[in-house]
Amino acid sequence: MADERGLQAARPFRFACQRCGHCCSGGSGYVWVDESEIEPMARSLGMSQDNFTARYLKRALDPRRGVEAWSLRERADAGGACALLVGRNTCLVYEARPRHCREFPYWEHVLAGGEGFEAARETCPGIAVVVPPEKAAPAFAALQQAVESLCARHALSSKSDECCLSSELADERWCSGLEADRAVAAGLASAGCKLGAARPLACVLARVDDAQVHEAARHTVRALERAHEWPASYGPLRAQLRSRGVDVPLPSAKGTAS
Repeated sequence: MADERGLQAARPFRFACQRCGHCCSGGSGYVWVDESEIEPMARSLGMSQDNFTARYLKRALDPRRGVEAWSLRERADAGGACALLVGRNTCLVYEARPRHCREFPYWEHVLAGGEGFEAARETCPGIAVVVPPEKAAPAFAALQQAVESLCARHALSSKSDECCLSSELADERWCSGLEADRAVAAGLASAGCKLGAARPLACVLARVDDAQVHEAARHTVRALERAHEWPASYGPLRAQLRSRGVDVPLPSAKGTAS
């Protein structure tokens, strides 16, 4: 069952983990660890609790309670990355990770909106802001008009019989949050391109070998986002759809989520 807490936030959002590892490596901060969580983490690595504590934990002042508490240590050579992070997105104690990790992004200061939410959204591509329908309709109409104009100018079709969602192309083709929201609102087709006429410009322009045309299209979408005050985001098509609750399977397993 999908977690609905984000929809009740001051800035409503949906969340789907993208296994990007950004939350474990996105800069310095504190991940608080309860005393009861230390032994399970140590056991999962076959270490004594004392050795685990010395290697992976530190004491810091917890501003929530005004007392010192345990926090995960950061790697000194990795710009704030967690000491338990291996590679891009593998957590050494994933199944035994602290509650503070498990609860992201449903932290109190994130749910309250404001700077906390914006910082989390900047870090995590799995957070998708929910835009109310009355604001979405004119933005989608303007985007559709821009796509039709682009297609007419370059003799293209907004539709296709091919679909990239079952292949790695869904990770290579990037789209904006506005394009992803329009595709989700339109619904997935059962045959051919599942996004139909709502497919993003990266798909529409897939056979156009002109970097200037692609850049102009991106500028057009960004201008529409600003004009309609749309929450700006940009990322791989698969990630954008999954963050909006659309199950787009990965073409192959890509390791352990962090």
